[in-house]
Amino acid sequence: MSAPAGNTFNKKWPTSKERKDACDAFCDHIRQGLSMDCFPLASAPTIRSYIKQYPEDFCPEKIGRAAREGLKAWEELGMKGAKGEVPGFNASSWIFNMKNRAGWKDRTEIDAWAVLGGPDDAKKLEQIKPRSTSEIALGVMALLTKADRDETAIGETDV
Repeated sequence: MSAPAGNTFNKKWPTSKERKDACDAFCDHIRQGLSMDCFPLASAPTIRSYIKQYPEDFCPEKIGRAAREGLKAWEELGMKGAKGEVPGFNASSWIFNMKNRAGWKDRTEIDAWAVLGGPDDAKKLEQIKPRSTSEIALGVMALLTKADRDETAIGETDV
């Protein structure tokens, strides 16, 4: 037997105000440079589901801005660390974090030489160049709205 019309028992945040408050909390979380996977109020699949279902409450532009600010916090930490302004700064840990968080990757001399000699030079150079903050933000938004591997489990662990 299906639930009666208007039943919101399966919704974590059934009202628009609750969803907007949850979005604000999520934005505060990722603005600090934290990932969506450690957001304490809901799982990543639940957040993605709400972004898709309620874009007026889980505003993609607002979330994108918060994600860029979170990435900025990490980049500023790296700049301060490189200048010696962060006691005990672990550059290796920071680099590893940025490779995972922002898609950074090492370029080897062999990769560079491979780029400089074929008809597809422009395409290869485009693939190797560092990402801009807007490209990173678009990538974060794509991840936030991407369908999960198991869509049947969306929100089940958070209700």
